[in-house]
Amino acid sequence: MVAQDLDSLRTRQLEEVTVRAFESRRTLLETPATVGLVSPRLLERYAPSTFVNAVNAVPGVRMEERSPGSYRFSVRGSLIRSPFGVRNVKFYWNGIPYTDASGNTPLNSLDFAAVQRMEIIKGPASSLYGAGTGGVVLMYDRPADQPAPAYALEQSVGVGQYGFRSWNTELKAGTFTVRYGHQEQAGYREHSAMGRDALMFSSSHQLGEKGTLSLLGLYSDLHYQTPGGITLAQYQTNPRLSRQPTATLPGSGEQGAGIYTRYALLGGSYDLPLSARWNQTVSLYLTTNDFANPFISNYEKRDEQGIGGRNVWQYQSQLGRVESLWTSGFEWQYGRSAQRNYDNLRGVPGDPQTAEDIRTASLSVFSQWEVTLPSRLTATAGLSYNTLRYGYEGFIPAPYLQESSRFDGLFMPRVAINQRLGSTWAVTASLSDGFSPPTLQEVRPSAGGFRRDLNAERGINRELGLRKFGNRFSAEVNLYNFGLRQAIVRRTQDNGAEYFINAGKTQQNGVEWRADYDLLKSTGPVALLRLWHTGTYTRYTYQDFQQGDANLDGKYLPGIPRLIHTTGVDALLRYGLSVFATYQQGGSFYLNDANSVESTPYHQFFLRATWRKGWGDHLYTEVAASKEWVRADIYSLGFDLNAFGNRYYNAAPKSNGWVGVKLGWRWGD
Repeated sequence: MVAQDLDSLRTRQLEEVTVRAFESRRTLLETPATVGLVSPRLLERYAPSTFVNAVNAVPGVRMEERSPGSYRFSVRGSLIRSPFGVRNVKFYWNGIPYTDASGNTPLNSLDFAAVQRMEIIKGPASSLYGAGTGGVVLMYDRPADQPAPAYALEQSVGVGQYGFRSWNTELKAGTFTVRYGHQEQAGYREHSAMGRDALMFSSSHQLGEKGTLSLLGLYSDLHYQTPGGITLAQYQTNPRLSRQPTATLPGSGEQGAGIYTRYALLGGSYDLPLSARWNQTVSLYLTTNDFANPFISNYEKRDEQGIGGRNVWQYQSQLGRVESLWTSGFEWQYGRSAQRNYDNLRGVPGDPQTAEDIRTASLSVFSQWEVTLPSRLTATAGLSYNTLRYGYEGFIPAPYLQESSRFDGLFMPRVAINQRLGSTWAVTASLSDGFSPPTLQEVRPSAGGFRRDLNAERGINRELGLRKFGNRFSAEVNLYNFGLRQAIVRRTQDNGAEYFINAGKTQQNGVEWRADYDLLKSTGPVALLRLWHTGTYTRYTYQDFQQGDANLDGKYLPGIPRLIHTTGVDALLRYGLSVFATYQQGGSFYLNDANSVESTPYHQFFLRATWRKGWGDHLYTEVAASKEWVRADIYSLGFDLNAFGNRYYNAAPKSNGWVGVKLGWRWGD
């Protein structure tokens, strides 16, 4: 049993060093890009209730959950412009665009078990993926190259503190998978309950003599309450409070503040080898979203539809010992959002405040050439041409208003090299340009209207990395310098309504590292004992930034810790037992542009134990328990930056726990 578990773990290790970033299937040692992995092995270290802890173990990447279901996702500091959700990072799921034309990514609609692997490209990738100075996330519903069982049925159930409940049912028949997941929580804070039901399916089968058709579908019904931020005095009195009423404004609970969304996606991709050298892949998708957000100052309703696709041609050639890969194609997306704001009568819509329609269309045309020389030097050069247009119609308040905003003619280049040094070392260098036009929720503030004055962000990234992948020891160090122009930051009015401005320039310097070492590999009582460590050190500052009468040049960007690092121990024992221990230390950071308010550092400890056992040839079970402790004066999984009224704080529990059971049946192998 121990030998089988160790072989399985080695297989997963081999899968994890093969990535598909920039449309090139290579090992991490050969890839001319910086890619972070959320692998099955990393996911196993934490409770299967959220992506947050696993993602936060990847250097340079940060995920926040201000309350259950309210996610924010950041790559190298892109949270500067994120009031909620995901900004400045482009997501794909099984090769299908998951970020819509307006830059919104419904990450909270996903059930945890629906994503088994993420490849996170750090830094601008506009040369091949369009808008996004932060990076790109490639999500997959199954591990890379994992052989599918003929048939399998799994049922898992989990319970935890603060009313956490989950159950998942999954049926696999070859390459066809259908999965239903339910999750609910009462929440740690007042007015922070959450519930989500998600149904997902995926399939892949041969169509014609050569082609492969893959389908992907998702329907998610999500509701979560939004407790809102509180002041330091309120946190010190009772951190579990929701936003409290004032003399002029009601509180979150009184207004029934929350998010209600019914999201559906249907997508497909068709991969067709045209010849021994040519290949074409076409992806198409349709989305719809029924969205409601009762807030302090209004009740927002959105009815949204999206359509889009991606077409990629690839040509492989070899001249002597020189290999080359040419990738070219385009990505087109269109979205329509009918947005209505009403008076919020304690969670019920009242009289209309605004009625507006916004249409978004984006196009990216790209080409990339990759060459591998006999000296094991891989060089990549890519260029894309990008356009984006917003069309706006305002019906209420009168008079009727029609406006538009265009971001045209943006050329985004990228060049990179990767030199293998012996069999286990490699050095990588890259220079890339990126852009991020304002998202729909930035050109259209939460109180309504249309901001034509917002400019697209532009940034140039310079990067140098060193990697080693050995049998027992692997490590990676990356240094980067990113200069951002026309940075978009969030502002709030006294009633909590949000709007955005361009804030001049930022200078973002950082170092990221990762190392793991197998202390022991054997067939004895301890099959594997691994020690690993990851970390990030940053220095992000404003340049040429004026806020009213205050000059904020040289001030640190809010929300970005100077130092964060994680250390863990993985132990694979006899009889199917596994134990994972993790420690993370996060440094303090500023909560506003003026650097006048600072968070406190935290120390997080996470312990997880699992027991897997097979009962004959078909039945298998898994029992798992997880526990989390935090030491911190103030602990939050997401602060409200530059918050009006100093309501920065969204408290998270300093102690949490989960237990779960899984029962599975395989047959027909």
